Amino acid sequence: MSPSINPTDHFKNQFATRFVHALNNINATKSSPHDDHKNMFQRSRRVKIAAYTAMASVSGSERAWSRALLWKIRNRSRNRGLLLRNKKRADHAKVSSKKRNPNPKRQDVNALRYSGQELKLRKIVPGAETMDSRSLMSETADYIKCLVAQVEVMKSLVDLCYTKV
Repeated sequence: MSPSINPTDHFKNQFATRFVHALNNINATKSSPHDDHKNMFQRSRRVKIAAYTAMASVSGSERAWSRALLWKIRNRSRNRGLLLRNKKRADHAKVSSKKRNPNPKRQDVNALRYSGQELKLRKIVPGAETMDSRSLMSETADYIKCLVAQVEVMKSLVDLCYTKV
């Protein structure tokens, strides 16, 4: 009888490996000593993005939440420069009085069809706005499982760092 591998342990190991690799890359980037508050904010944002990227990439592309999360992370980094340029243009242009839907993806969703708790889940789980109720529950369960594993790994890494000091 061969020993079985716990899928949660495998996920934690893979996540820890990718997350530590990303942390090493963050530490390798040189930052100027000036503007320490801004640098701390940027570093904490990079750590957060590294954690979510590692979690979603280990989870795999078969999960809608992981695909949505990776897509969001990629597009935010790609569009950051574009958004800054567009903001400068918008400051100079006249603002239209026509009201726009702030979230065009949500206009197709009938809010009366969903319960309040389901709407809350749709706001929390990445990519949930296009899922049916059954898929939403399955994706939510997997997302929570991965978040719990992420927290456990990060706690272990912090404990490991403090025992070495």
